[in-house]
Amino acid sequence: MKLFHLPVFLILVAATTVFAGERQNTNLTVTPVNCGDGFSCERVVGNSKGNHELDCTVILRDVLLFGTTYPVIAWANGWEQGNVLGQCVTDGYIPGLKNWAAAGPYIVVAANAWSAGSPDVLQCLEYVVESGKYPANNRAGLSGHSQGGGAVVKAGDGGKTGIVITATIPMNPYGPDWVDTGNQDGPMLLLGGDADTTTPVGSFISVWDEVQYSQPGSILAVRLGGTHNNDAWGVNEDGSTMTCEDAASVDFGEFYGPATTLWWDLHLNQNENARGELEVLLGGADWCVSYPGFPNC
Repeated sequence: MKLFHLPVFLILVAATTVFAGERQNTNLTVTPVNCGDGFSCERVVGNSKGNHELDCTVILRDVLLFGTTYPVIAWANGWEQGNVLGQCVTDGYIPGLKNWAAAGPYIVVAANAWSAGSPDVLQCLEYVVESGKYPANNRAGLSGHSQGGGAVVKAGDGGKTGIVITATIPMNPYGPDWVDTGNQDGPMLLLGGDADTTTPVGSFISVWDEVQYSQPGSILAVRLGGTHNNDAWGVNEDGSTMTCEDAASVDFGEFYGPATTLWWDLHLNQNENARGELEVLLGGADWCVSYPGFPNC
């Protein structure tokens, strides 16, 4: 089978990209980002919508099948209150995002800006899908952690962009960015930790109250012993939060990683075999799971 190598990431230092819709004839700065062997990454910075500047990191496998298109996962960063670090924050999540990109494979795009607002992540998704530069298809997922989790709850209604959101994964979401939480394009895997004191499950249970009925197939999964960061962002042995540099050496964790990968495989790759595997995983002793008819958490 012939393979197609995407050389653009390896030779591009800066470029001007034009893409469809209201941002035609807009200059963008595109710069390669070193994200390790086997992956090609680039940072795209450009136009603004209000006070939300387009600032995204795009992650792909180096080798993709010729003539094949791939689903897109758009990611919204969390951030430390009062310390908005942009690309540094994305770097702390990149191991997990690379795992997703490889598992699909998928095209993953992360909003580098503080992502307490849905325009950041939707702009990045729109850029990847509409630019014509990437082999993207029309299946799109949204995910984010903390403030970014709140952003994707709100962005889960992708109607404003014209892009339909196939499925969403908010991790330990922080609000109150979300509005009309039941108005989602697709089912939601809502993740939390029962030892999370930053965004305890009770702080976002209103989201679950809406989506469990409005979006069949949605799941609330609570990691027993999970804290706000230990399955999304790196945590030191003493429980303190890692720096961006240290967090860049760890992934989404033993529990969030498999659950999210199976969720994407089910909804973005339309692999029905993943449904049973996900049920087995979430039925284990490390999880408390709720879905309509089974309100366990």
